[in-house]
Amino acid sequence: MANALQKEVFETRQKSRDTVYIVEDDASTREALGELIRPTGAAVESFRSAEEFLDAYRSDNPSCLLLDQHLPGISGCELLRQLRSEGVPIPVVFVTAHPSTPMTVDAMRMGAVNVLEKPCCENELRDAIHAALTNGRKEQRQSAYRREVAERIDGLNNSEREVLTHVLNGVPNKQIASQLGVCIRTVEARRSKIYKTIGVQSVAELTRACVAAGYIDA
Repeated sequence: MANALQKEVFETRQKSRDTVYIVEDDASTREALGELIRPTGAAVESFRSAEEFLDAYRSDNPSCLLLDQHLPGISGCELLRQLRSEGVPIPVVFVTAHPSTPMTVDAMRMGAVNVLEKPCCENELRDAIHAALTNGRKEQRQSAYRREVAERIDGLNNSEREVLTHVLNGVPNKQIASQLGVCIRTVEARRSKIYKTIGVQSVAELTRACVAAGYIDA
């Protein structure tokens, strides 16, 4: 079940426009792909090489990448490998001529949504783009949520973070008060402030939020 902060982040991300990035060295293919995508309402940005894409890519909005394997300079799989090594989770659909079995296996192992062979049918391509953008929106919401929780935890003062650590370790308020040398009402006040700041209402929600933000291990 989503907590209040997750709902807030979800509503904010709904206002963001989908972007489909096309990395394809053939100009006519780039244009044809763009014409197919624009009626969906997604923004389209096209590049003739992986290097051009890397110079321009911004991860602010939900997005996916239509990627050719055979490119001047960095190949499609090399680009995907670089993105993954840098922690960029953008969903990728390969649209390439004569994809080999090793290339397809390599791409799918790195999390490609699909590998389509040129020329592919429009419905197949639309379905792949839809799946990729759905994944992209989900990842954007999760990334935004993780960043927001991390920022809110950073906003706690040292005393509140002490209480947070004890709460996450399952220590009751009375024991926290004894260990910190404060009255139980002080612990309750700090705990309430923590819940309000992070946007949760229970220990379970608090724990999930802290795991998502990387504050504690799963």
